[in-house]
Amino acid sequence: MSKRNSRLLVSLCAALPLLAMCSARSDAPATQPAAQSNWPQKTVVTVGEIRTRIEGSKMWTLSGIDYQDTMMATEDSAYGTVLTIRNVGHLGTAHFLDVPGKPGEVEKEAVNSLQFYSDDQPVTQVAESIKLHARTSFRMERSSHIRTLELRTTISVRDGLLAETVRFHAEHEMDLQKAHPMMYAWTPGATKYLYGNEQGIQQRGTFQKEGKTDFQTIRDSRWMACFNPNSGKGSVCYLTKHPADADGWFLLVDAPGVYRKLAVMTFVDKVMPEGFTGTFQAVTGFFSASEQDWEQVALRRARDLAAANFPVPDEKSSAPR
Repeated sequence: MSKRNSRLLVSLCAALPLLAMCSARSDAPATQPAAQSNWPQKTVVTVGEIRTRIEGSKMWTLSGIDYQDTMMATEDSAYGTVLTIRNVGHLGTAHFLDVPGKPGEVEKEAVNSLQFYSDDQPVTQVAESIKLHARTSFRMERSSHIRTLELRTTISVRDGLLAETVRFHAEHEMDLQKAHPMMYAWTPGATKYLYGNEQGIQQRGTFQKEGKTDFQTIRDSRWMACFNPNSGKGSVCYLTKHPADADGWFLLVDAPGVYRKLAVMTFVDKVMPEGFTGTFQAVTGFFSASEQDWEQVALRRARDLAAANFPVPDEKSSAPR
């Protein structure tokens, strides 16, 4: 196993604390559409000062984020949507489940359709690896299933922002330990963080320099910012939408030397009912600042993100509480 893949395996396991192993047993293997053989396995996307990647090995989800040629979020982790299904395990993104009685066969999130748009034009290029340089915008539209949960995911990059929108539709009820609609693995170079809501900053803190992985659950905040004083750059992630009938919490996984991972968390120890439909959206922006003024710069950025307008799929659920 390569050093990079070894780090990825460690980071995937650390991101989801409720179970100790990335692989678990399952009884409902998912088949993959043959069309996937024509999809790019790695796509590097650049729009202005933002660069990101979309990888087939992670079921065509994000893989790292750069701002002004500085790494803000590491490639060595999983992004996208992951469910922790009670008595089953983690499933989604780069989290696979062993199929009982079939050594070497795994159950995956079933990705049914994938389409890229560069400057609002469909990308028709077919290659193992592609690079896209958009003038104004990039968008990925993706549909998938995690067992009987139907997902419609959109990644958008425009106006110096990155937005991720995920629409859940439960075809049958699911007993969950938790669900992560989206997650972001900020690099371990970030040393300071803030949490806030519509009124302003609620909590500030410092990440660990070393030690064991630490987990924090934050229930009442709407945004999180982190800052790297060495690069003078930071990020703000704002949960702009979540269904009124589903919680929108944050889970912060502080793994020194690996990442500072932020995950949106919902349906904690709950059954997702049959017919549930709801949309989660997070918008992320970046900034440059000094160590002395970074908090105020981050706060202004958060207020900009609260007003950002990224379309969401039609749904029955009401606005976020």
